[in-house]
Amino acid sequence: MAELVYNVRDILTFRDLIGGSAELYGDLCAFTFREGDGIREVTYREAYDDVRAFAAYLNSLGLSGKKVGVMGKNGYPWALTYLAVTCGVGVIVPIDRELKPDELQHVVDHSELSAIVHLPDAAEKVEALAGDFLRLNTASLAEYIAAGETLRAMGDTSYENHHVDPHGLGILLYTSGTTGLAKGVMLSQYNICSNIMNVLRMVSVGVEDRVLSILPLHHTYECMAGFLAPLYAGASIAYNDSLRRLTEDFKLFSPTVLIAVPLVLETLRNNIIKRYGKIKGGNALLAVQRRVSDAARALNPDAGRKIFSTVANAFGGRLTRILSGAALLPEHVHRDMERFGFKVYIGYGLTETSPVCLMHNDFYRAPDDIGFPIVGGQAKLVDPDENGLGELAYRGANVMLGYYKNPEETAKVLRDGWFHTGDLARVKENGAYQITGRKKSMIVTQNGKKIFPEELEFYLDQSEYVAECMVYGEEGEHDVIVTAAVFPNYPVIEERLAGEGIHPGDDHFDSRVREIITKAVKEVNEKLPSFRRIMKICIRKTEFVKTTTRKIKRTDENRGE
Repeated sequence: MAELVYNVRDILTFRDLIGGSAELYGDLCAFTFREGDGIREVTYREAYDDVRAFAAYLNSLGLSGKKVGVMGKNGYPWALTYLAVTCGVGVIVPIDRELKPDELQHVVDHSELSAIVHLPDAAEKVEALAGDFLRLNTASLAEYIAAGETLRAMGDTSYENHHVDPHGLGILLYTSGTTGLAKGVMLSQYNICSNIMNVLRMVSVGVEDRVLSILPLHHTYECMAGFLAPLYAGASIAYNDSLRRLTEDFKLFSPTVLIAVPLVLETLRNNIIKRYGKIKGGNALLAVQRRVSDAARALNPDAGRKIFSTVANAFGGRLTRILSGAALLPEHVHRDMERFGFKVYIGYGLTETSPVCLMHNDFYRAPDDIGFPIVGGQAKLVDPDENGLGELAYRGANVMLGYYKNPEETAKVLRDGWFHTGDLARVKENGAYQITGRKKSMIVTQNGKKIFPEELEFYLDQSEYVAECMVYGEEGEHDVIVTAAVFPNYPVIEERLAGEGIHPGDDHFDSRVREIITKAVKEVNEKLPSFRRIMKICIRKTEFVKTTTRKIKRTDENRGE
C-alpha cells in the first residue's frame, strides 16, 4: 500500500471541529438545501452562531448534561440539533424514524431521554410515545434560535462554560442490526473525531467539495462521512429530501462526493444501463465504451469521465468520488461505476467502530476487497482456519466505550483491547482484507463444511428474475438444508410471461414464476460444489423486512412466506 501523506488538523471534540471550521471557512457554504421554491445556503459562521444560540435555548430548559434525542429526516435542523447538543448541552441520541412503536419506546426508555428534538415528519410518532420528556418540534426552530440569541445577548454563557469530556459518553446510538433487539452503542466524541482525522488522512476532501447527503443521518456512517467529516474539511453539504428527486438534485447541487450503500449504487448503475438499452444500438455502444474506458484509464485515470460524458452530466457534471459502505458492493457494480468515470471507495466498519475501520484510499481501490486498516488502526484474523478464514478483529481510537447498561454483551465483543466484529474475513497477498460473511449467518453442515449465505445471495442476485433473496440453513432430518427465500422481480417476469399469454392472476402464473426462479437457482447450483447447493426454494409475494440501511433482516419473519 502506498504511503499516505495527507496532513490534518487535530481535534478532540465536536467543539474543536465546528469552532475551528467557523474560523477557517467562515464565509464559505456549509449547508445548502431546498427551501420553498428556492435554495438556501448557510455559511460556516452562520451555522456556528445557530449552534451556540440553540444550545443556549436548550440549556435554558434544564437540559444541560442530559440526554437529548434527535429524530426525523435529513436536513439542516437535524444537523444543527446534533451539533448544539454535543457541543454545548449533553449527550445526543440519534433515533431512527423508521422504528416500529415498540422499538422506538425501547430506545426512549432504555436511554433515559430528557428531550427529543424532532422534525415535523416524526411528530406523530414522538407524540404517541409514553414518558415524561420534552418534545421540541423543529417547525419552531427559528423561534428557538431567536430565543437563544436573546439569552446570549443578555449574558448567557452556557455554551462557553460547557465542558466536553472527549473520552466520555457523547453519543448514544441504537444499532439497527439484522438480528435481535437494538443495543445502545456508547461512543465518545474523540471516537468519531479520531475516525474523521484518520479517514481524511487517506482520502482528500477540501473546500471545493460538495457532498450530497442521501442516507439516514442517524446512522454513524452517514453522520461521520456525510456530515461531520465534510464540515471538518471545509466542504459543503447538500440535502436530498426525497430519493424520488435524486436525479434532480444531482443536477441542482452538482456534488463532487456521494456517500452511498450498495443498493443505491446498483440501482444507479442499472438505470444507466437501461437508458443505453432504450437507444437504438445502445447496448453495442455501451460495450465499446466500456472497453475503451478500461484501456484509456490505464494511462489517464480521468478518461472515463470523458468517454461517458453524458453519464457525468446526469450526475451534475462534478461527481468524481463515491464512498460505499454498510454492505458488500458487488464487483460488477464497482467496475462499471469506475468505467463511468467515478472513483469508488469501499469502506468497512460498524457503529461500534465510529464507524470506519478498513477502507480504500486515494492510492488503492480494488473491487474485490475492503482495503486496509485506517491510519492508526490495526486489524487481525482470530483463529483462522486452514483456508485463512477467520473472524475479523480491530483495535483503534475509534472503538466504542461499550454497550449502554450491558456489560455482558460488551465483554463478548471487547476482549484484550480488540473489538471482535462478528464478520468473517481473509487477507489477500497484498495485505488487503476481504469480507466473506457474518459469523452468525454462516451455515455449517454436519461434516463441518462451511457455507456463506452472502456468497450464494450474490450469485442469485445476478439473475434479472431475482429482486431480493436470503439464504439460510433449515434443520433437516439428516443434515442442514440450504434454503433460499426469493422475492422475484415481478415486473421483469410479468413482461416475459405476457409474451406467453400468461398474466398475474391466471391459473398458471404462480407455477411459471416458480419454474423461472427454480431455473435461476439451478444455474447458480451448477457453479457450486454439491454441499453448497441450494436445495429448497421459498417464493415470496412481498419484499423482505429490512433495516434502514436496506439490509435484509436475518430473522424468522423473512424465512419463506
